Amino acid sequence: MKQVLILGSTGSIGTSALQVIKGNIGYQTKSLVARKNKKLILEQAKEFNVSNIFLSEGKFLENEVKNNLDINFSNNLEELLSDKDIDIVIAAFSGLVGIKSILQSIKAGKKILIANKEPLVVAGRKLLSEAKKYGATIIPIDSEHCAIHQCLRNVDRKDINNVFITCSGGPFWGKKLSDLKNVSIKDAKNHPIWNMGEKNLIDSASLMNKALEIIEARWLFDLDPKQIKVLIHPQSIVHAIIENIDGSSLASLSSPDMKICIAYGLGYPDKINSFSKPLNLIENGKLEFFDYKVSDFPSIDFAYRALKGDESIPVALNSANEIAVSYFLNNKIKFNSIFTAVDYTMNIFEGRKSQSNLELEDLLEIDKEAKSLASNFLN
Repeated sequence: MKQVLILGSTGSIGTSALQVIKGNIGYQTKSLVARKNKKLILEQAKEFNVSNIFLSEGKFLENEVKNNLDINFSNNLEELLSDKDIDIVIAAFSGLVGIKSILQSIKAGKKILIANKEPLVVAGRKLLSEAKKYGATIIPIDSEHCAIHQCLRNVDRKDINNVFITCSGGPFWGKKLSDLKNVSIKDAKNHPIWNMGEKNLIDSASLMNKALEIIEARWLFDLDPKQIKVLIHPQSIVHAIIENIDGSSLASLSSPDMKICIAYGLGYPDKINSFSKPLNLIENGKLEFFDYKVSDFPSIDFAYRALKGDESIPVALNSANEIAVSYFLNNKIKFNSIFTAVDYTMNIFEGRKSQSNLELEDLLEIDKEAKSLASNFLN
């Protein structure tokens, strides 16, 4: 029986993961971690027969504890992560929250399924080197990198020419920056395909999600940035394509459903049931691909620019974007100011002395400073 711990169990990825685990014999959720949604995490613990729950923010009342004596209300996350019975840790939170938990899971030699981009964007070199050192396995369960991971199992690395990451284009596909001066939050969140959290929806609208994915792919798969390409694919059926030096290509196709990626990560190297609807290409009708440069958003260029710099530049990109998206979602800035804030913050760090082989604490200090710089600029 594979025992699982979910970081971020009350979010969309966490709730989907619980459904996949429940439907597959041989898997059991032992521990759940959430930020502050007491009601939902208690419901999950009861429904899925979970042993331990932990809240990073908030506290359970005495009567809540007394009414659930079969549940351990833990106050020690490190202890849960180090539990020798835990085989798999699912990192299903948003942003950088929990990056230290990922590192601890790596040092405990776990199989870690990472759903969000930010930890690998900020600390990809560090996390991958530590995984190699401690014998941990990192498997991406965001759709594009999960697709690359699957394809690379069938390709010799020396035979790879390019790796294509696809992008739906979001709600503003085909528009120019000049068209977006006065778009609303509602407009930006109106994704044509995926149902995601607010931050991810805005990143998709700005194509910043693809910028983060380029950086993530560079570290996850040890690729030269020049090998990583982006294709706009509005149907979101083809998630990645590996182009070989002999002219052939290998692609991963599936319905746009995160449960497929979760099942891939849980079962790896075997296959288990995702309970997702099988792909029907006849119903879909057509698959289209376009050059991302049809829109003049600078996000993807920011990614290649960040990878030319030292380890601080991807952090600056990610941190400034996080602050700018927050400002936009709170009606403090216009949509296009997201790009301006990222460019400004990256410029500051690019003008400094180069830094390399940074530890996690160093990277988190850069994250803190970059957020402060972006906030001051936007204010």
